[in-house]
Amino acid sequence: MKIRSSTTLYFIRHGETISNKQKIRQGVQINDYLDTQGVLQIQKIAKFVEVLDLDVLFTSYLLRAEETAALINKSLKEPIPVFHDFRLRERDFGSLSGKNHEEWDRLLPDNREREAMQSYDYRPFGGESVEDVRQRSISAILDIISNHDKQNVGIITHNGVIRLLLFHFPDIPRIYRGLDTDKDIANADIYEWDITDGKIANLKSLLK
Repeated sequence: MKIRSSTTLYFIRHGETISNKQKIRQGVQINDYLDTQGVLQIQKIAKFVEVLDLDVLFTSYLLRAEETAALINKSLKEPIPVFHDFRLRERDFGSLSGKNHEEWDRLLPDNREREAMQSYDYRPFGGESVEDVRQRSISAILDIISNHDKQNVGIITHNGVIRLLLFHFPDIPRIYRGLDTDKDIANADIYEWDITDGKIANLKSLLK
């Protein structure tokens, strides 16, 4: 194992799916593979990811994340361990899953404001609240930090998890910009988080 001085997490959003292209909210109930553009996006970032010198990859169980992790791992000179963590999945939108942006605006007129302020609650539709997502996402990250101290860790995850982290920790830098520049968090975006004791303390406080 390589000797490192710190723990660095690389949050990578999965490549594009046909639902992404059609602006349909997938959540966990729509389980698409990557489309052709999504595969090309991940192939394009492969050389960049190689430079990150990852020790291990984590992914959610959803197909779009699993396929992204598999493509990245295949591109590396030497494959690395890949672990699945159910807690890294996208938000569950309940009965709002499969609807496009216009339908969301009609059924939940303030959804964009709630998204921006991370105050959403999809439980009335059979889904999750922001607190549900915060609890499981942060607990997964804490476990990763604890079990992979002083390693470079790739985490293949989803818009909702990354958006939650950036809301609470806006200083996490984006080190790679995905191909779809119309999105604030694009498919194949990569964010780098170098973990320090202070940030771990802040992270733990979110669980209270």
